[in-house]
Amino acid sequence: MGKFLTVALLACGTSFAALPANAAIVVSGFTLNTGTFGAQTGVHSSGSQSGSTLNGYVNQDGSGVTFSTSTGSMSITGNGEATINGDPLLEDLSVLFAKGWDNVTFNFAGDTGTFNLLVNGSALFSSPACNICTIGNGNNQFTLSGTGITSLAFTFNPGVTSTRQFRVEGVSQAPVPEPTTWAMMIAGLGLAGAAMRRKSAKVQFA
Repeated sequence: MGKFLTVALLACGTSFAALPANAAIVVSGFTLNTGTFGAQTGVHSSGSQSGSTLNGYVNQDGSGVTFSTSTGSMSITGNGEATINGDPLLEDLSVLFAKGWDNVTFNFAGDTGTFNLLVNGSALFSSPACNICTIGNGNNQFTLSGTGITSLAFTFNPGVTSTRQFRVEGVSQAPVPEPTTWAMMIAGLGLAGAAMRRKSAKVQFA
């Protein structure tokens, strides 16, 4: 049993050691960084749309993405990576992913200001407490990392004219094991522990 506990503790220590040392801001398990886009899967459209809610957009794996705002209308034109133009400005933007993702990158273009960000409705990155939530001139690229990112809710101060290049990467959120699966796992661990105890038992002679 002692060997099993030692292995478990070493595994936990290894997982903590693997965490990035240069994380910019971490809130409730989510990390926000500035950086450049890699080869992530992009958000693609099947045509042109406009309005306060934009449906029918998909990642390259086919899972759905919905954009919405309460401060006017938006438009996305053409195929390929989503470029969202506000009319006249976007003061807020919500992005809903049908699948949970581990990394989402996004870009603001040609604007200055700050933004607040809710992740999955609970993890909050807010300016000025968030010293990275600043939009400068030109392209401003951000990467949000975590587990099972399903929704983003931005508010901008001042409003922005466009956002673009929403991209997602990573494995979708793992399903929660069913009770029968948990029971099988616990039973397996119990059998393994019993086998280890039996193996380590000393033979005694009368």
